[in-house]
Amino acid sequence: METAAGLAIGLVAAFLQSCSYVVSASYVRGSGKPAWTLLAPSFGLMGLFAAVLLPFARPAAGAPPPDWPRLLPAAVACIAMCMAGNGAMFFLLRRLDSSRASPLLALKVPLLAVAGAAAGRACSAAQWCAVALVVFSAFLLAGAGRRVPAGAWAWLLAACAAFCASDWFITVSCGACEASFGGSVARVSLFAACVIYIAGGLFSLAALVVQGVPSRRVWLRWAAPYALCWFSAMIALFACFALCGLVLGNIVQSARGLVSVALGWAIARAGRTGLEERVAASVVARRAAAALLVVAAMALYAAGKAA
Repeated sequence: METAAGLAIGLVAAFLQSCSYVVSASYVRGSGKPAWTLLAPSFGLMGLFAAVLLPFARPAAGAPPPDWPRLLPAAVACIAMCMAGNGAMFFLLRRLDSSRASPLLALKVPLLAVAGAAAGRACSAAQWCAVALVVFSAFLLAGAGRRVPAGAWAWLLAACAAFCASDWFITVSCGACEASFGGSVARVSLFAACVIYIAGGLFSLAALVVQGVPSRRVWLRWAAPYALCWFSAMIALFACFALCGLVLGNIVQSARGLVSVALGWAIARAGRTGLEERVAASVVARRAAAALLVVAAMALYAAGKAA
């Protein structure tokens, strides 16, 4: 029952994350402002959300305190990499529809495999097959529609590298909190998420002083929806990890690519061609097939690790 609930929540996280990409694409294509200017207001709001949530996530009285000397640097590095990854995504979405950009984030898998091999952690044969499957799906997506510009590939790889680093610092942050919550994965991840996003809110306050406070239109039309989608997706994702484990959680998270393809099709059919190019049904089917391959590759990668 818990696993089923975790999978359902993971699909909610995938949907919300896909929605956040649509909002950010709308901003970078419709606001006329530099892509990075959405980071400060949206992450500032997420910091506020996290501060409101923190009292409900703190350790119980008498529990050992978190390892703050380890937690704080990891939280700062995590949110810095997360913001860098989101910034790269904003630039990517200026050049590429979200229905193609989201599944391509699975290129994190080859990056992780190469980094692991360089660090002496060899991948199994099944994991290398998964890496090959991800690369093949990327070629399918690249050919499903207009040619992907060279600049888009550069921003995609930058986003993948930043998100890989952010994911690693999440594990460090959670590890620094474990003793405070008696091994409760849900409470550890919630507390770590609050600390991480409060750090992001402090970064954002400093950035807003430099770049200036955005207009009311920017706050209401883009920053608030993006912050709500992204932060809610992260909380749902942590809950998914707690209920069904990291392996299944990562597999269901990869479904965001398929969700983005479906959202892109719906947006194009609604006439919002400024956000999503209207393409033939065969192209949509090819993108969906590539996104399904990504889910299969993630499952194979996880199975190879378990073996």
